[in-house]
Amino acid sequence: MTPEDFFARHGLMDHGEGLFDELEGFLYFVKDTQLRFVALNQQLVKKLGFEHAGEIIGKTDYDFFPPSMADAFTRDDRSILETGQAILNKVELVPRGGGFVDWSTTTKIPLRNAQGEIKAIAGVTRPYASESLGKDTDLELGPIIREMKERFSTSVSIPELARKAGLSLRAFERKFKKAFSMSPRAYIRHLRVHEACFLLSHSTRSLADIADECGFSDQSHLSREFSRIMNKTPSAYRKVYRPA
Repeated sequence: MTPEDFFARHGLMDHGEGLFDELEGFLYFVKDTQLRFVALNQQLVKKLGFEHAGEIIGKTDYDFFPPSMADAFTRDDRSILETGQAILNKVELVPRGGGFVDWSTTTKIPLRNAQGEIKAIAGVTRPYASESLGKDTDLELGPIIREMKERFSTSVSIPELARKAGLSLRAFERKFKKAFSMSPRAYIRHLRVHEACFLLSHSTRSLADIADECGFSDQSHLSREFSRIMNKTPSAYRKVYRPA
């Protein structure tokens, strides 16, 4: 079924894949109630490693993303279908091809027909920028986020970051989790894994060296955290993205 057929059959308004192809970095998609892709813009087609949308339509996130990421995307999608509530500006880690992963901001909304029934989910993912969190949050957390990105490979004190933000530890952790859907410590772990992804796919350094460079206590620590977030071992990731 073509995107046009899907929208016509369910009495939905026209989608915006053409519009979002004009906005650099914006990825647009629509999924049906079975969470299969029914429309997407060409930028997303390219990011997933294909030439034509027809190669993706009818498939799900599990056909393209690591299971742990696909699980997270699916939980959000099912929540929208069940509650009818949109998810706005959620910050998440998204693969961008070639072994890279990037922070992105995703908004998803339910699409309803004339009778008010949810027939699909539309979403837009764009590169993450702290400004998307809102002026007040950015004023408090923007400098802290930059410091975390600069110091993630060192021993970062969360209480110290809270003090620099002018917040109590509890308030800092609450505000951070509201903005990023994860704790400050989890965010640092993701930054370390992000850097490990780059080094695994763009260098021949040993796992022990990469663990040390990224702030893990040892190679075993790297393997545990990497496998939990990326759902594959560092060695398996390297094999995929840096073929011998």
